[in-house]
Amino acid sequence: MAFPCPLCGAASRVRTSRMLSATTKETYYNCSNDACCHQYKTLEGDPRTLAKPVNPAQVIPPERLRQLPPTASPSKAPATAITREPGRLRHTVL
Repeated sequence: MAFPCPLCGAASRVRTSRMLSATTKETYYNCSNDACCHQYKTLEGDPRTLAKPVNPAQVIPPERLRQLPPTASPSKAPATAITREPGRLRHTVL
């Protein structure tokens, strides 16, 4: 999914994503504009029903629900360093 960079508006690439809960996903992006190089994350979640099911008594079977591992804990994103050279930027994962 292409998501525009909130700073420059260029298309961004998904670096990684992870499920925080059964209905919430955290996605990390890198801006594709070399002059910007913005790194950011978004949260996707809180699903809303747009149309009620034909049979309102119908529920999603438990085996269809996504199960997360019990030890799913948030981990820190890798730290990065920016090195400025004449005419270019270099990102280094620490």
